[in-house]
Amino acid sequence: MADEKRLLSGIFAGPIAFALVFELKYALVDYACRNRAQWLFWIFFALGLLICAYGALAAWRCHPERKRGGPSLALGVTPDRTRFMGLGGLALSIAFAVFIVALMVPDLFLRPCQ
Repeated sequence: MADEKRLLSGIFAGPIAFALVFELKYALVDYACRNRAQWLFWIFFALGLLICAYGALAAWRCHPERKRGGPSLALGVTPDRTRFMGLGGLALSIAFAVFIVALMVPDLFLRPCQ
């Protein structure tokens, strides 16, 4: 049961982090413009990358070939499914971390008021 929760958090952590960063940046752009608080965007960036790193780590830790005892046959969890979900969660977390980095590229060149 704990492995299933880790696998699901590995799959959903990246997309949730991207949506969180995207929405927070959109919602607070007026505040950042008025108060010259561009540092808020960098905090959201770091938070999003931390969430993606958590998802990648959770997915990697559940990978069956990483475990010393080999694939585990828990309740209804086959090694193939665990391997697929582990690699999928790892790939999704890495991909959405790249997307979050891409969201910050314009902030290097433009200010919130531009």
